Amino acid sequence: MQITIQLLGQARQLSASDRMVVEVAEGASVDDLIPLLLTEASNPLRDLLSDDSGLRRSVMAILREETVDPSRGDLLQDGDELSLLPPMSGG
Repeated sequence: MQITIQLLGQARQLSASDRMVVEVAEGASVDDLIPLLLTEASNPLRDLLSDDSGLRRSVMAILREETVDPSRGDLLQDGDELSLLPPMSGG
């Protein structure tokens, strides 16, 4: 399956591109996508988006206009666009 990942907020600023396409197996979870997404990413982007178990809990995974649980393996479909939104900072 091909999934397009859109990076938002600070993740977009730390990446060379705001969109990436990854190829994953049927039944893959958002957490399964993270290592593929970050293979060539900078250390600041890796630190912002991931921890040892996959997507950081503070990062929102948005699929079909809804926030989703990144560990669920039955959500992604071929051609989906997944948005990743790290927490905002500032005041």
